[in-house]
Amino acid sequence: MAKAVKITKWGNSFGIRIPASLLKEVNMEVNEMVYIESDHNSRLVINKSPEPKPGTIEYLFKDYSGERFKTELIDWGGPVGNEKW
Repeated sequence: MAKAVKITKWGNSFGIRIPASLLKEVNMEVNEMVYIESDHNSRLVINKSPEPKPGTIEYLFKDYSGERFKTELIDWGGPVGNEKW
């Protein structure tokens, strides 16, 4: 379903607002990564990002939210050599 939206300026970039009903229709969510490209026919095409492939860094971190790890919960073990604690 086509919707009319306005291109607006956001800092040094430009953006459009995508209606929630349209996102739902194409099964996309807020904060989801997408790819945008031109088809060289005066059209922009937005596609969902493909699922990361197992064994890639993207796959290993696909569920990482950006929060810092709490290193005090990691048991590093006692000294085994000439470490200075």
